[in-house]
Amino acid sequence: MKKIYLFIVPAFIATTSFAQTIGKISGSIISSDKKVIEAATISLLKAKDSSLIKMEVTDKNGLFEFEHVNNGNYLLSADAVGYQKSYTSIVVSDDKKLVNADFVMSNASASLAGVSVKSTRPLIENKIDKTIVNVEASPTNTGLSALEVLEKSPGITVNNDGEISLKGKQGVKIFIDGKPSYLSGQDLTNYLKNLSSNQLDQIEIMTQPSAKYDAAGNTGIINIKTKKNVNNGLNGSFSTSAIIAKYFKNTNNINFNWRKGKTNIYGMYGNSYWLGFNDIYINRSLREGRDSAFNRYSEQHTYGKYKGLPHNFKLGADYFAGKNTTVGVAMTSYLDNDRFTSTGTANIYDSLHRFVQYNDANSETHDPWTNVGFNVNLQQKLDTSGKELSVDADYILYRTKGKQYSNNYLYNSDGDLSEDPFLLNGYLPANIDIYSFKADYKQPLKKNATLEAGVKFSYVKTDNDAQYTIYDAGTGKWENDETRSNHFIYKENINAAYINLQKQIKKFGIQLGLRAEQTIAEGNQVSKEIAFKKNYTKLFPTTYFSYNLNDNNTFGLSYGRRIERPGYQDLNPFQYQLDRYTYRQGNPDLQPQFSHNFELSYNYKGALNISANYTTVSDIINDVLITKREPGDSNYTTYQTKQNIASNKNIGLAVSYNTKLAKWWSINVFANVFNNHYKGTIDGEQIDLGLTSYTANMSSQFTFNKGWSAEASGFYRGKNLESSAILSLPMGMFSVGGGKKILKDKGSIRLNLRDPFYLMSFRGSTDLNKGYTQIHSYWDNRRAIISFTYRFGKVNNPAPRRHNTGADDEKSRVNTGGQQ
Repeated sequence: MKKIYLFIVPAFIATTSFAQTIGKISGSIISSDKKVIEAATISLLKAKDSSLIKMEVTDKNGLFEFEHVNNGNYLLSADAVGYQKSYTSIVVSDDKKLVNADFVMSNASASLAGVSVKSTRPLIENKIDKTIVNVEASPTNTGLSALEVLEKSPGITVNNDGEISLKGKQGVKIFIDGKPSYLSGQDLTNYLKNLSSNQLDQIEIMTQPSAKYDAAGNTGIINIKTKKNVNNGLNGSFSTSAIIAKYFKNTNNINFNWRKGKTNIYGMYGNSYWLGFNDIYINRSLREGRDSAFNRYSEQHTYGKYKGLPHNFKLGADYFAGKNTTVGVAMTSYLDNDRFTSTGTANIYDSLHRFVQYNDANSETHDPWTNVGFNVNLQQKLDTSGKELSVDADYILYRTKGKQYSNNYLYNSDGDLSEDPFLLNGYLPANIDIYSFKADYKQPLKKNATLEAGVKFSYVKTDNDAQYTIYDAGTGKWENDETRSNHFIYKENINAAYINLQKQIKKFGIQLGLRAEQTIAEGNQVSKEIAFKKNYTKLFPTTYFSYNLNDNNTFGLSYGRRIERPGYQDLNPFQYQLDRYTYRQGNPDLQPQFSHNFELSYNYKGALNISANYTTVSDIINDVLITKREPGDSNYTTYQTKQNIASNKNIGLAVSYNTKLAKWWSINVFANVFNNHYKGTIDGEQIDLGLTSYTANMSSQFTFNKGWSAEASGFYRGKNLESSAILSLPMGMFSVGGGKKILKDKGSIRLNLRDPFYLMSFRGSTDLNKGYTQIHSYWDNRRAIISFTYRFGKVNNPAPRRHNTGADDEKSRVNTGGQQ
C-alpha cells in the first residue's frame, strides 16, 4: 500500500501544472411561465456548418451538461414538444472553460390535438457505460417497493429469496445515492421491500464500474437515486398509497428542501405499514448418499406472515461557504420493528412411503432494528479548470435486540407425541459499527484527458451474542443451549487507493484504472475459543475503450477484476430456526470470491444497445442446502448456509431497445440469453452443472391529453440455475396501470394492477447427494395500488448537488437478521 500512496501523491503534484484545453457546458431550460421543461433535447452543433457533435436530454429539473468540449465556437439548440425551438451561440476557450447557457422557451402557437404537450423523461435511457431507469416515467411503478421496481428493470432478476442478479450473474452491489446500502442477504431484501418507489428518482445499472468505486460486487453496481431538490425557497412533495392485497398495506413519504442564500436544508421522512405472507411447500426425498435408496420422505407446508412498520428519514444541510467551497452534514436513519411468525406441518414417511410421523411447528422472530448514519463532507473546486477535491467522513451504527422462539411437537401417525416437545428460545443482540474516510481528487489534463485519484480507509466491528435456551421436560426448566449459543466478534479494516485516467483521442475514448485494497480481518468465537485472522492485498485493474464511429454508432470494450467479500452476518455461525428440522446458519470459514469481467457493447442513437459479456468467478459464494442426521434421530435435518462451493463461467448476450412509435406511445424491450456453468463440491459431492437460460422485459407507455397516461409491462424468465444447484422453473407476470395529473399538474393520482391473474410464483428443485427436494412458494404478489402525489414549492431553480458519501462497500455487507 505504501508504494501505491507514493505513486499517487506525486501524480497529484505533477499534473497540476498541465495546461487545460477542454471545457464544460451546462445550463437549464424553463418555459416562459417559469416551469421546468423536462426531457427537452439539447444539441451541441459546430458553429461553422451546424453539424451535430453531441446530444443530451434535460433531467427532471430541466438541467443538461456537456463535458470534455474542445475549444471553439458552437451553437446550442433546445427542442421540446409544445415549445418553439431555441438557439444560442457559445464560445469555449482557455479563458472560459466553464460555460453556462440557460434557455427560456416559449409555448408553441398550436397544440397537438389529442396528445399532451407535457414532455417527460423516457423510462429507459441506454448509455454506453450504464442503463438508466427513470422510475416516475412508469405508471405501474407507483406504490411498488424498490425491490419490485428492480424486478421490472432491464437485466435484473430477483429470485424467490429476494436475491438480486444482473444479466444472469449473482453478486451485484446495491448503492443508495452513490453509497452502498450496507445490507446483505435477507436484510437487504427487507430494506428494499420497505423502501417505497415514491421515494425513488432513478436507477443506474453499471456492469463495469471504474476504479473509483470499491472493487466489491461480482457483477457490478445498481445505484438507486432517491429524490432530492435544492431550489430556492421551500419545496418538496408528499405521497401516499393504499395497497390492496390479501393483507392491506400502506406507504407514506414526504420530502422537503429549503434554500436561502448560502444555506440549503433538506430532509425526507417515510413510513410504511407492511403485511405479507409466504406460503411454502417443500417435498423431500432423503437418503444416506446417491448410491443408496431413499429411506425417508417428508411433505412440509409452512405458512409465514411478516409485519413491518419501517420508518426512514434523512436530514441534511449544505453550506456554500464560497463560490468553490461547499460543506455538508447529513444524518440518515432506518428503524423497523419487524416481526415474522410461521406455522407449519411436516408429514414424514418411511422408505416404503408409509406415513409414520408428523411435526407441528410454530415460530416467531422479532427484530427491532435501529440504523443511524452520520456524514460530514467537503467539496472544494480548486480553480475554474475543473480541479476538484472532495472529502467524506462517515460513522454508521446498527443495533438490535432480536428475539426468537421455535416450538415443535413430533407426533406418531396415531396422533400421540413420539417424544418430548422441542422448545427453543433465543435472544440475539447485535451491534455493528462502521467508520469510513475517503478523499477523491479530480483534474482535467491537456488534450482531452482527466485524472482521478483517491484513498479510502474503513473499519468495521460486529458484535453478535446469541443466547439460546432449550426446555428440559425432565426438570421442567429452561436450560442454556451450549450447542447453539455463541458469542462472535468480527473486526475488519480495509485500506484502499486508486488512480484513474480518461482520455479522448478523436473518436477513441480510453479509461485506465487501478485500485489496490488491503483487507485485515479477525474473527473470534468467544464462547468456543475459535479465532481466525486474515491479511491480504489485491490489485483490481479496470480498462474501458470506446469508439465513436459517428454520431449514431458507438462501440465499447471493457474489463474489470472484482471481489465479493462475505456478508458480516454470513460469517456469523449462529443458527436461525424455522422448525426442528430446518434452519439457517452462517459460516465463519467463508473466503472472498474473485471475478474477471469482460464486456463488448454497441450503442445506436442511444436507443439500441447490444452487449456480450464473459465472466469467470473463483471460490463463488452460494447458498447451499446441507442434509444430515442428528445422533439418536431417525429423521433428517436440513439447513441452509453459504459456502465457497464452485467456480463459475458465465457468457451472455443482451439486447435492449427503447423508442417512440408515436408521440403518444413509447416502448422498451430487453432480452438476455446467458449460460452459467458451475464446477465444485456441495455436501461432499462433485457437481458439474451448466444451463442456458434467458430473460425478457417489455413495457409500453402511453401519454394522452389532459394529463392522462397509461402503461402495460411484464417480464418472463426461463428455466435457470439458482445458487449453483437449485433449478428454478420458468416464471413471469405482467402489470397494467394508468394515471391522471390534477391540481394544476402539481398532483397526480395513479392506479396500478400488479399481477392481476396471480401468475407469479416460484417452483424449483435440487438433486444432491443426500436427497431430492421440490419447492413451491407463493406470496401476495397480486395487488391493486392506488397512490396520490402532490408537489409543492418552486421548481424552476438550479438542481441539487448530488453527493456520494465515503462509506462504500462495508454497508452492503450488513445483514440485519430480518425474515422474509
